Amino acid sequence: MTYSRVITSIFISLLLAAATTAASTTPKPTHEYNVEVAPTVEGTLSSLSASATPKAAVLLLHGWTGHRDEVGDLFKRTAAQLAAQNIASLRIDFRGEGERNGHRLTSTFATRIADAEAGLAFLQQHYPETKIGVLGFSLGGATALAIVGRQPEAVESLVLWSTAGDLAVDFFTQPDMKSAMREAIEKGESVYDSWAKITFTREHLAGMIGYELIEPLSAYQGALLGIRGSDDYLPAYESRILEAANGSIEEATVIGGADHIFNAFDPSSTHDERAITLTSRWFAETL
Repeated sequence: MTYSRVITSIFISLLLAAATTAASTTPKPTHEYNVEVAPTVEGTLSSLSASATPKAAVLLLHGWTGHRDEVGDLFKRTAAQLAAQNIASLRIDFRGEGERNGHRLTSTFATRIADAEAGLAFLQQHYPETKIGVLGFSLGGATALAIVGRQPEAVESLVLWSTAGDLAVDFFTQPDMKSAMREAIEKGESVYDSWAKITFTREHLAGMIGYELIEPLSAYQGALLGIRGSDDYLPAYESRILEAANGSIEEATVIGGADHIFNAFDPSSTHDERAITLTSRWFAETL
C-alpha cells in the first residue's frame, strides 16, 4: 500500500470514529403523547421508547396557577433529560388553574391532591411493577408532600423544588395579595393583577386551609431531595421536611443566587439547568 493510501485510510478511519462518537453522544429523541389521565385531568407522557418498558417513571406536579410544561419549560426540559436516561415521566395540568382556565382559580387543595393521585394511578397502571418518583414545584411540592403522606409506599423517590410547606403561611401572608384575597372571601371573587389578571374565588382560597403537610411524612422511607434557591421568597422548609421523613437517602441543596423559579427567564443564568440536572441525576440514582 502506498503512503498516500495509508494516509487516506487513516483519515477515513478517523472520520468513521468521529461519526460513531457523535452518534453515541447525540441525545435520542423523546417520544411525547398527550393523554387523558382522568376525565378532568390531561397530561403529557414522555419516554425514550414508544414500546419498551422504562427503567422508572416520574410524576411532575406544577406550581400555583401554572401549567404542565412549567415556567420557562422547566418540566418539559426535565422530561427530556429523564427520557434520555430511560425514565418515563407524566406531567399533568391541575384543573381549575392557569391560562387554560382563563386564570380563574377554582381549584382547591383537595382537587389538587385528587388530580395528583390520578396521575400516580395512571403511571402505576401504565407501567406496572416500575418504580415511581415524584417531582413537585412550589405548590406542586406541597401537593407532592400530601400524596406521599397519604401513599408513602407508592413513591420510591421524591424531589421538591422551591416547595411550599405551610399553606396558611405561604399562601395567605403574601403582602401584595392580601387585599385581593380578602375581597374574594367577602364578595365571592376578585381580580389580582400580577403577571396576568388572576381571578381569586372564595372556593379556591377556602380550599387551601387546614392541611398539615410535614408531620405525615414520618411513614415515608424513600429517597428525598429538596432544591431551593437562596433568593426564594418562600421560607426554607427542607430541614423540617428531612427531619420529619424517614428517608433512605435525604439531601437538601441550596442554589446560590437562584430565585423561586431558578431564574428561568434569565438567559445569562444557569440556575435552572443546575436544578434540572441535579434532579435527573437524583432520579437516575435512586429509582
